[in-house]
Amino acid sequence: MIARRTLVTGSLAALSLPSFAWAQGAPIRLVVPYGPGGSTDTAGRVLAERMSQDTGRTIVVENRPGGGTMVGMVNIAKSKPDGTSLMVLTTTAALQPAFDVPMAIDPQKDLAPIAQLADIPCVLAVNASNPAKTFAEFIEWVKAQPGPTHYSTSSTGGLPHLWGELIATRTGGKLQHIPYKAAAEALRDAVAGHVVAFVDVTTPVDAQIRAGTMRGLLCGAKARVANIPTVPIASELGVPELEAAVYFGVATTAGTPPEIIQQLNAAVNTALKVEAVRERLMSLGFIPTGGTPEAYAKRLADETVRWRKVIKDANIPAPT
Repeated sequence: MIARRTLVTGSLAALSLPSFAWAQGAPIRLVVPYGPGGSTDTAGRVLAERMSQDTGRTIVVENRPGGGTMVGMVNIAKSKPDGTSLMVLTTTAALQPAFDVPMAIDPQKDLAPIAQLADIPCVLAVNASNPAKTFAEFIEWVKAQPGPTHYSTSSTGGLPHLWGELIATRTGGKLQHIPYKAAAEALRDAVAGHVVAFVDVTTPVDAQIRAGTMRGLLCGAKARVANIPTVPIASELGVPELEAAVYFGVATTAGTPPEIIQQLNAAVNTALKVEAVRERLMSLGFIPTGGTPEAYAKRLADETVRWRKVIKDANIPAPT
């Protein structure tokens, strides 16, 4: 089922954005590959509303969940390459190709990156009753256990799972992944002490870290995160190779003319400079990024190479 919401158009009068001259009269679609109401959906709507105000174009947000975001990607890949069909692209566009299994489309060939949107860094947290007070202490504690230490995540084959395997490989700690159907369930069992550690993005564990029920030991961000300022980042701990974040961007159909891609890129970057937009995204746990289409394409390609090695080394099956 497709959920739609048309946003009110704005004005170009006070902005230096180029005029959106293509496909006059046609609304722009922004596909969100998840259902309504989640943080990704909210972030997409925040962006769409601001872009609509800045460009004077009507933007229709469509929710097309399913297939681990593949339903949304296929829809955009098969759309007309005229810049009127966009989507919020997720880390899946880099991870699915890394599993080297047949896909309905190749996200990095059949979609055209427009701009990075935001990151949500990964975080490793343990139950507050664990004796380890630091990441180094935790790894030593793990190595001292007779069996593997369990860590929970929201799914098999997602970035938090792969990050947990990378941590195990990098440190030599015996970590065993316990997948759940949702991050809330994975966190609940960590808070209850049923599993030792929780590995996922900064939300919703940030609230538990601030409350003292969970202890954040490692964050994959490039700089300390405002909602968990006490949690050290990978570079501070001497393990910069453990930087990791779930990231989002905006993409369109491959074959869209370069001049349209550039106009859309300017619109996304302009929206991300608006303080109200940045504050709203950060309240959802997102760190706004932005950038060029080329930088976004490179990140997707580089991340595929990076995580393909982790997948092969740990023999992780493709998500089903």
